[in-house]
Amino acid sequence: MVSGNFDKIAAINEINKTLKLCDFCTKNIGLSFLQGSDKKLLGTVWRNAWFSFSAMVLLLMVAGEINYVLEKLIKSSSVVEFVSGVHIAGYDTMSFGKLLTIWYKKEAFKHLLIELADIWPMSAHDKEATEIKRKKISRLRSGQFLYAFWNILGLWLYNLTPIAVYLYRRVKGMPAYLDYIWHLSYPFDKTQPVYHEIVFVFELYGGVVSVWSMLGSDILFMTMSSHISMLLQLLQLKIRRLSFQTDKSHYQDIVAVVKIHQKLIKYGNDLEEAFSLVNLINVLLSSVNICCVVFNILLDPWMAMSNKFFLGAALTQVGILCWYADDICTSSAGVADAVYESGWYNSDIRCRQALLTLIQRSQKPLYFTAMKFSSITMKTYSSILTTSYSYFALLYTVYRSN
Repeated sequence: MVSGNFDKIAAINEINKTLKLCDFCTKNIGLSFLQGSDKKLLGTVWRNAWFSFSAMVLLLMVAGEINYVLEKLIKSSSVVEFVSGVHIAGYDTMSFGKLLTIWYKKEAFKHLLIELADIWPMSAHDKEATEIKRKKISRLRSGQFLYAFWNILGLWLYNLTPIAVYLYRRVKGMPAYLDYIWHLSYPFDKTQPVYHEIVFVFELYGGVVSVWSMLGSDILFMTMSSHISMLLQLLQLKIRRLSFQTDKSHYQDIVAVVKIHQKLIKYGNDLEEAFSLVNLINVLLSSVNICCVVFNILLDPWMAMSNKFFLGAALTQVGILCWYADDICTSSAGVADAVYESGWYNSDIRCRQALLTLIQRSQKPLYFTAMKFSSITMKTYSSILTTSYSYFALLYTVYRSN
């Protein structure tokens, strides 16, 4: 019993290490999914207050951006003015949706991480299983770093561009004015001296909250998806190693495998349910965001570099969603192949019936969906890029004709 408890604690620590970057991002907005984060009352009160403040800032950002886009749509005949704020409004809308999702499901995520430790591979004696685990975690960390890099670099290029333009104009002796970072509508005159500084700081911090929310949610999704995929691959390895060459019944071994499979299906379904609405927002808005930011890159030389990094972040963000969703689908479908590749033909009738049930369940792979409307795979990514290009071609044609 002591050894079992020790293994589970060690497994939880390993899982927590893969969530360090996610925890760093969510702590900056007042959330944490790791065990031991809610021990002190004062710390809990402070995190709740910090989260409430961050959520309010992001909500005001989204409201101001959507209002700006609607005003331009109604009042302005210029395509450029309308499109200039659409991709930012889309990004922040996704961030706010993800912020609410991880807050509302935080206890479910904590429970899921604890349950995951029950079947987390800890043995170092199985070299093949250890290598699968090492490669998966290594790729996960690389993906986490790349995704965080694009988003954070893009954010600070946006935040610092108005300052850089202001200093450049001052050095050149040109009329200089510290412009705003994002396109928002306010219920007051933001050009007034005091309001101008307040608005600039608000937009600066609002962008930071948006990126932390996006990173926290997406890295959590990446990590959990990668772990479930890894465990499905290890399950395939375990199934292939089932031996039916002796007279001994292996029914209990098959039952153990089936139970692990059922747990992983439950984990996958819980994760799909938690992110289903966010996935729908992603699929709907990603094409529009990519289209609008490409259009802005062509038209606005001052913001071209910032917009290019935004484009990189947008492509990476939706690509990661589709990649990990496709990875889970492929890994879950591979369980049926693993059963077929085992020595099932040497087993007795009872074992064959249990294996047949496992095959039948595996032939319905795990899918992440956009609110059950469509399954998300790498084909979805290709469809999003194709749709983005179609939107861009239409938008550019309208622009050229004006």
